[in-house]
Amino acid sequence: MLHCQGCHRPDGSGVPGAVPDLRGSLARFLELPRGRAFLVQVPGSASSRLSHAELAAVLNWMVVRFGPAADARAAVPYTAEEVARLRAHPLVDVAGARRALLARLGKTPEAPVRPVRPAGSPEELTAHSN
Repeated sequence: MLHCQGCHRPDGSGVPGAVPDLRGSLARFLELPRGRAFLVQVPGSASSRLSHAELAAVLNWMVVRFGPAADARAAVPYTAEEVARLRAHPLVDVAGARRALLARLGKTPEAPVRPVRPAGSPEELTAHSN
């Protein structure tokens, strides 16, 4: 709740045009080695305060929760060791990596993804105080 819902919302619906909707598609990323890495390397995962084991557990829960179910059942669960290895190399071009993965999966992105700061973040507070 503390690390993901601020942007992806409690139901995984995201913010249209800014934060991707996770529902019915998240587990599909695990069909590709780069997609598997992507879920660990996105900034919210790679830079979270969660331990490697905690992040693995959250990602495994998210894959099952947001499916699709058949893909989630076929997915190999993340381990703390895998998360540690992948997390050491965060993404630089998140939007580009996501577009490439969606193309490989035969999907098109809904809209350009732009960075969104959680409500009350230092950046947002500074922007509103000027």
